[in-house]
Amino acid sequence: MTSSSDPNEGGEAGSHPVDRAELVHEARKAIKRMRALARLLRYELGEREFERVNSSLRAAGQRLAGARDAEVRLATLQRLRTRHPKALALEGIERLSEQLERERKQASEPTPPRDVLADIADMRRHLARWNLVEHDFDALAPGLKRIYREGRRRYARVKREHARNAEHVHDWRKRVKSLYYALDMLGGASAKGTRDVTRRAERLGDVLGEEHDLWMFAAYLQEHPEAFGEDTSAHEALLKLTERRRERLRERALELGARLYELGAGDFTRRIGNVLAR
Repeated sequence: MTSSSDPNEGGEAGSHPVDRAELVHEARKAIKRMRALARLLRYELGEREFERVNSSLRAAGQRLAGARDAEVRLATLQRLRTRHPKALALEGIERLSEQLERERKQASEPTPPRDVLADIADMRRHLARWNLVEHDFDALAPGLKRIYREGRRRYARVKREHARNAEHVHDWRKRVKSLYYALDMLGGASAKGTRDVTRRAERLGDVLGEEHDLWMFAAYLQEHPEAFGEDTSAHEALLKLTERRRERLRERALELGARLYELGAGDFTRRIGNVLAR
C-alpha cells in the first residue's frame, strides 16, 4: 500500500478496478496486524511510543469503520439467508436487503481510502525498523506474555458470565486476534509445536468475529424495524435466527477458549519460546 495509489482506478492498463470493499478489508487487516506487532514489542518501544503508535493506528481504523460496518451488515444478512433460505424467503427480508445495499453504496462512496492508506503507509514505514528477526525471543517474550495473559483474563470473565455480556465478548475477541497475529509473525503457523495453537487462535478469532458481526447486526435490526415495511413477522424471524446463531457461536468460542487458554501466561510463553528456539 502506498499513499499515491488511487482506489478508484485500476493499476496498469487492462487491469480490473480496485474493489473498494476489498481495499477497506485489507487495510483493516493491516492495521490490526500492526497493532499486534506494537503490542508484541511494547516493552522494547516503551509505553509512550507504544501509546502514540497504537493511537494512530486506532484512529486510522476508525476512519474505515463506516464503510466496513455497512458492508458487514449486508454480508451477514446474506449468510443468514443462505443458512435459512425457506425461513427467510419473506417480503420484509427482501426490503431489508435492498436498504442494506443502498447503505453499503452510500457508505463506500465518501470513504477517503487515499488518506487512510497514507496514514497506514506512514505507520508501516515507521514499523519497518521494528524487525522481529533482529530481536531474540527474550526481548519479545514480555509482550507475548502480556497479550496472552490479557486474553486469558478476558476469557475467564466471559466464561463466568456464560458469554452473556456482548461487550466483554468483544473485548476478548480483540486480544484473541492480537495473539493470533503475534504468533503468526513469530512463525507460529509453520513451526512444529506451535502450529496447532496458532490455528486455534485464528479459528477462535473467526468465531468471535462472526458473533460480533451478528451482535452489531441485531442492534441494527432493533433500531430499524421500518426497514421491513409492514412485514413484522420477517423482523421477528430474523432476530430469532440471529440470536440462535450467536448462541451457537458463543458456545463454540468457550470450547476453543478452554483449550487455547489452558496454560498460565508464563508457561505458555516459555513453551512458545522453547519451540521457536529449536
